[in-house]
Amino acid sequence: MKLLSKKNWILIIIIFLIAITSIRLTWMNFLSIFDYPQNPSAVHGVLDLRESEFSSNQTFTLNGEWEFYPSNFLKPEVLTDQELSKHEKIYLKVPNTLDNAIKYDEDRSFGFGTYRLRILLNDQNKQTFGLRMYKIKDASTIYVNGQLIGGAGQPATEEGYQEANTIPYTVSFKPDNNEIDLFIQVSSNLKEGGILQSIRFGTMEAITFRTYLSMGLQLLLCVVLLLHLVYAIVLFFIGSPQKNVMIYFSLLLLSAIFSVLTADDRLLFSWFSTGYEWSVKISFLSYIGVAAFIPPFINSLFPIQKNKKLLKAFSIYCMLDICFVLFASSKDIINLTPVLLGSVLIFSIVISINMLRRIVKEKEETIFLLLGCLTIGINIVWVIILGNTTPELMHYPFDLIIALLAFTAFWFKRFFLITSEAKQLAGKLQLEDKRKDEFLVNTSHELRNPLHGIINIIQSILDDQTSPPSNEHRKRLNILIHVSKRMSFMLNDLLEVTRLKEKTIQLDINKVRVQSVVTGVLDMIKLMLEGKPIDLQVDIANTFPAVKADERRLIQILFNLLHNAVKFTDKGTISIRSYESNGMAYIEVEDTGIGIEKDVSQNIFHPYEQAARNSKRASGGFGLGLNICKQLVELHNGTLTVRSDIGQGSVFIFTLPLYDGTDDAEERCRYSSMVESVNMIAASSEVSDSKRTSNPVNGNPKLLAVDDDPINLNILTNILEVEGYKLITATSATEAMTKLETEHYDLVISDVMMPNTSGYELTRNIRERFSISELPVLLLTARTRPEDIMTGFQSGANDYVTKPVDTLELKARVRALTELKMSIEDRIRMEGAWLQSQIQPHFLFNTLNSIAALGMIDVSKMQRLLEEFSNYLRVSFDFKNSDPIVSLDHELLLVRSYLYIEKQRFEERLTIQWDIEADIDVSIPPLSIQPLVENAVKHGILKQENGGTVCIRIKKHPHYTEISIIDDGKGMKKDELQGLLFKKDDSQKRISVGLNNTDRRLKQLFGQGLKIQSEPEQGTIVSFQIPNEE
Repeated sequence: MKLLSKKNWILIIIIFLIAITSIRLTWMNFLSIFDYPQNPSAVHGVLDLRESEFSSNQTFTLNGEWEFYPSNFLKPEVLTDQELSKHEKIYLKVPNTLDNAIKYDEDRSFGFGTYRLRILLNDQNKQTFGLRMYKIKDASTIYVNGQLIGGAGQPATEEGYQEANTIPYTVSFKPDNNEIDLFIQVSSNLKEGGILQSIRFGTMEAITFRTYLSMGLQLLLCVVLLLHLVYAIVLFFIGSPQKNVMIYFSLLLLSAIFSVLTADDRLLFSWFSTGYEWSVKISFLSYIGVAAFIPPFINSLFPIQKNKKLLKAFSIYCMLDICFVLFASSKDIINLTPVLLGSVLIFSIVISINMLRRIVKEKEETIFLLLGCLTIGINIVWVIILGNTTPELMHYPFDLIIALLAFTAFWFKRFFLITSEAKQLAGKLQLEDKRKDEFLVNTSHELRNPLHGIINIIQSILDDQTSPPSNEHRKRLNILIHVSKRMSFMLNDLLEVTRLKEKTIQLDINKVRVQSVVTGVLDMIKLMLEGKPIDLQVDIANTFPAVKADERRLIQILFNLLHNAVKFTDKGTISIRSYESNGMAYIEVEDTGIGIEKDVSQNIFHPYEQAARNSKRASGGFGLGLNICKQLVELHNGTLTVRSDIGQGSVFIFTLPLYDGTDDAEERCRYSSMVESVNMIAASSEVSDSKRTSNPVNGNPKLLAVDDDPINLNILTNILEVEGYKLITATSATEAMTKLETEHYDLVISDVMMPNTSGYELTRNIRERFSISELPVLLLTARTRPEDIMTGFQSGANDYVTKPVDTLELKARVRALTELKMSIEDRIRMEGAWLQSQIQPHFLFNTLNSIAALGMIDVSKMQRLLEEFSNYLRVSFDFKNSDPIVSLDHELLLVRSYLYIEKQRFEERLTIQWDIEADIDVSIPPLSIQPLVENAVKHGILKQENGGTVCIRIKKHPHYTEISIIDDGKGMKKDELQGLLFKKDDSQKRISVGLNNTDRRLKQLFGQGLKIQSEPEQGTIVSFQIPNEE
């Protein structure tokens, strides 16, 4: 993967900073609509709002000079202006801290006092107003016009009597005159106490709107964080491989949620009463948690050994901070805020940047992690800036949401990268596994030939009567044959397990009697006992029902199980039993051998797995026999299980479905018929080769050879052109289909293995247009396995020849297929001529009646009708009708005679139009236009009471001539139209046969058949195209 350059990193970061800053500035601009454009400030304790109009969504900030009475709690309900003037007062800017107004002793930081502000209104402001107190430390009560209307905590004149509470709150009131006299009593055990954030004033509706908007934004952020927290917990419990990542991320999110709920409107403490002390502790713990969990979270994502010591030291420092917060007083915690939060935050940022700096150049996905951390840092900077300038701004949640989205994007990016890498690794593993299988298969093939040669040579030495070996040598040679055969069995197992893995084994399911199969297998096993004192027993009743199985595979299953039993049984009994239950046959193979441990009994069915029954026995074979048995049994819809104990022998039980008389005979019949067709074609080819190879072919058949190798095409050309064939070549299936669209061929010879589109697929495409008799296909294949041959026949091939091609075989098979094709074409042409010659009796009688009638009315018309009828009969029985093509004039002669006869019979009901361009000289199949015209007249025009018009249109185009028969007759429905060229019911049989014959002949000659367009009551257009002669 191409990593980002340093220049690109900087560019992305700059663009990102601009983007998030623009979002925040847009948000601040949006919030300005909820403030009055002109917000007057209080002067000498008076705020004049008489010129202001109150709205339902805008509020004022009560900033400016307030009257402040230090160290004095005034009681406004009994206080008069004269008495008020006796008390000491100063003008204090709000918001501000008390240390600017109260003189504190060195050992004492407790202070209290009373704020006063007079708000002047105009006469029309008689509505309910509200005040929103955001941050007044540490306790406060509010009086309006002498009435106590609310507060938070309990302010006091002595430190021990104060009840601190800094939760934001709202009060409402309705003034009874044009002046609001506002008193706020405040006490705090900190010098930084007092009104620390602007008080909002406005209509109660506006105050409520602003309060709910702020709370809603905080809750929105909490919901987003909570959803990700739930996801992280779920991933942790369902088995995420990175559990540490999920733990630290969950703790980070939990700390962030608490930090949001304890800030601004302090929603957590509105829901749960924790007391002032714990509210301070929880707030600080949440902030420390956010800073403390970021570095270990990053380190868990990208573990680096160098970070461990630094993280350990940072963790210890954070734990000390947490312990201090838990055990110290709220006063001490607040006084040490810069140390507690500032140091943790700085350390967290420095450590995080240091870790990201090491990995950011190596992993592209860390750009999202860096942007997320950068967003959190920018958010902190904005909080500090706005906290010292405009602390009354509403909560801004989008920085943390963007940071969270960046973290999420990082995880998605990482997930996709890991998935991609996993796919690549899986692909490599599958490729290596495939190569391993191919190696085993190729090795098995290569070893089998010399192995069989060795066995045959040894056997010939043993059978040599001229110089027979000695007894000792004979014994050794027999051992050598035995070892060679065992090796042959192992090689066969390797080939078999590969075929099972590729799922290329097809079962020939039949009715099989287990009794006869067991008897045969036991005869083979007896030869392998090697003199062991083992008794082979069979306990299967003669009446045991037959099973549905592939007999050859059932023999293989039983042989492997019995061979396995013999292998691990030195003496005793090997027995075979059977019983039936629930429509299944249960067959048991039991031995009294050494047995298998229970904890490994199921592993023996895995490939290349062997149960170490005995250390001396564990080294024999590949461990494939039982795996092959299990897969073969499962192919029969059965199961294979084992029961065994060490020293107690083993029992292998497999099940097969009982034969119920309804096996898939149809499928086997179809397979057998295809095999018979192959044998018949091959046999006929051999006869043709022996009798006719010296005779040249007739008619110069046109062949299309398809192969991606030009050398192979040259070889085919050299072999076949000397025999009189016209060979056209194509190097791809696409090119071949293009040629078939424009030209007529008698045979397609195609290689099976071609890029993009195989010979099988090409054959299927050809069969979509041509039947197996209309265009034969001969496949050339290098593989002769039954499944490959079957695929070719199922694709629609007529025959196959194995490569390397034998010249005599190729010639014989090509000759057989081309002669078969030509004979079918001749039959189709003869069929067309026969159809035309079968003049329907009623047409003959009606014509004769018309002649007789005209003889009494108009002799000249009668003579003309006799001439046309005579011409019609002469052309209908002309021998040219059996030729492949005739001239257009010859065909039109028949059409004109037919239409003249029908015109005389039906007069005004039949209108004939001729639209034939001059100087058209093309050759067409005989009897190709007349059947279409006859069909239009009889089944289109004359089906209507008023008759209609038939038009014969012949137009010449640059590359072809189009012949169309158009009528405005009855027309056809879509379902009738779709099945017109296929077999119909008896009422339309002749129509279908005639059109079908014409369509087939056109396809054979020109590659395109009839085109029919029709709508009910709209008429029909039947057309076809004839390539122009060059």
